[in-house]
Amino acid sequence: MPKRRTIIVEELDPQGIDSFSDAQKEFYASMGYKPYMNEDDKIVWLSPELHSLRIHAKTRRPFLSRLIFKKKIAIPQRRRHRNWFVKLIRHNWLLFLILIGVMAFVLFYMNYYYLAP
Repeated sequence: MPKRRTIIVEELDPQGIDSFSDAQKEFYASMGYKPYMNEDDKIVWLSPELHSLRIHAKTRRPFLSRLIFKKKIAIPQRRRHRNWFVKLIRHNWLLFLILIGVMAFVLFYMNYYYLAP
């Protein structure tokens, strides 16, 4: 079942539904499911246990906390991938620092070799 449950508006007559075939209606009825209209105007088939859970889902939290603290709906976010060059620098920064230091020493030594003892 999805985590975000919609409110059940009304129970429908199985014979009055046109969006399901007769075989589907008989199958759901044989399993004990009944059709309900939810707040999004979609038809959902629920067992009596699931129907009671949907009805009482809003009353589980205290009234005062429902007024003050609204439930936040989580928006799925894509994981950000860094650029390959940035990842390379972040993982090997010490190696690059050592290489730059050695290169600076070699360049200094080659240009100013006469200062060396």
